[in-house]
Amino acid sequence: MNERKRPAKGNASYSRSPGAKGSGYKPRSERTSAAASREHAEELRTGDRIVVTVKRLGINGEGIGYYRRKAVFIDGALPEEVVKAEVTQLQPKFIKAQLLEVEKRSPDRIEPPCPVFGICGGCQIQHISYEGQLRAKTELVREAFSRYAGLEDVKIKPMLGMEHPWDYRNKAQLQLKRKGNEVIAGLYEAGSHDIVDISGCPIQHPKVNDAVEKVKSVLEELQIPLHKEKGAKDGVRTIVVRYGFQSGHLQVTLVAASTRLPRQDDLVRLLRLTLPDVIGIALNVNPKKTPLIFGDRTITLWGEDTMEESLGDLQFSLSPRAFFQLNPQQTVKLYESVRAAAGLTGRETVVDAYCGTGTIGLWLAPYAKEVRGIEAIPEAVEDAKQNAARNGRSNVSFHTGAAEELLPRWAKAGLTPDVIVADPPRTGLDPRFLEAVLRTKPNRFVYVSCNPSTLAKDCKVLLDGGYAIEWVQPVDMFPQTSHVEAVCSLVYKGSE
Repeated sequence: MNERKRPAKGNASYSRSPGAKGSGYKPRSERTSAAASREHAEELRTGDRIVVTVKRLGINGEGIGYYRRKAVFIDGALPEEVVKAEVTQLQPKFIKAQLLEVEKRSPDRIEPPCPVFGICGGCQIQHISYEGQLRAKTELVREAFSRYAGLEDVKIKPMLGMEHPWDYRNKAQLQLKRKGNEVIAGLYEAGSHDIVDISGCPIQHPKVNDAVEKVKSVLEELQIPLHKEKGAKDGVRTIVVRYGFQSGHLQVTLVAASTRLPRQDDLVRLLRLTLPDVIGIALNVNPKKTPLIFGDRTITLWGEDTMEESLGDLQFSLSPRAFFQLNPQQTVKLYESVRAAAGLTGRETVVDAYCGTGTIGLWLAPYAKEVRGIEAIPEAVEDAKQNAARNGRSNVSFHTGAAEELLPRWAKAGLTPDVIVADPPRTGLDPRFLEAVLRTKPNRFVYVSCNPSTLAKDCKVLLDGGYAIEWVQPVDMFPQTSHVEAVCSLVYKGSE
């Protein structure tokens, strides 16, 4: 593929040539010296070349340094590096620049093993050694508490990483296109509608990669039309493959706009022959023009409606649309950190806010007196109830609603939770929920975060309301990416 020949953004051993520039283009040396002659960052212009010492990594994996006291964001640059970069965007509070050359190289810089790193966008930091990734992510958490909560001495435990930080994703959702007779499956390149082939993706489990390749070969052999290919409206638009690490089950779902595919019976027959481990083949119907993968209706074409999988001693039946953690090995470490932060003795009432399909609440249930889960999405609540029944967790109940509304209502009715666990989206906790927590005053508050910035900002509100941070436990749920999860243990100390 042509995409594979393009230089990855993180591979900074190249220096960009002028190419087709407008009449205002100046040679690099002239542009660099022009930038150097400007006394203030505000005087920079797009296209200027600057030299930057990179201080830290940003939440999207970009290098962050300063040019005359103004923050500069440079994709592909690493902490401790001195780089040459071209200014691409000027904003009042920051500058964005394109990496051109690394003058002083970080000892953590490595050659990324994936040929489409920097193009597909699924990983952001494959060009950093794994030890360097863990350090950088820990610093992201530390920096967030310093910047947004004014805390320099938070106890941050060593990052819980993986012994083998590859092959960990148990699910792939890939878009399709045809190149000649070949079916390409992959992700959209950032900022475009071009699909980047991610065959053999090193962070997907090999069973997932193998299944994707075999589904593609069957689509090619039967010449099954793809969505919008030559005007086709009923073709396949997405392949979804999920593999059970514990069960060994394989689930294949094809997403299309119509309720029946061309040559559907032949397709099912060949998929069964090609994939002996498959336990269910489904068709999800999504006729809408939407970024969402799934539509509302799923039809089982062959086999089981659900696949089995386990997490610790919990058993789950997963329909094609059901949420399940993408990295089960690290999920166990995350949930055990939540249990440690909750400090349960068997006598506590726990509220699990933003509970999703209830996995955290179910994990804590054997160690608590009662667990109540709150989730705004009705379908997730139904899944949570089924999961509770399946696992015999009789001291757990799940409720549909907004946490910021249900918690005050329960408190007014006399519920006084000992522990509240919250696992919100990246945007953090709703201010009304924080107010409800400070009125309810549980002894312990456990914050499960996927965004260090909003974690620190919300913790500042809790600290001002009488809580103290015991510790923060970062967990590397998604190696090779810039994402970092953290569990924060807070204890109520009162208003003194």
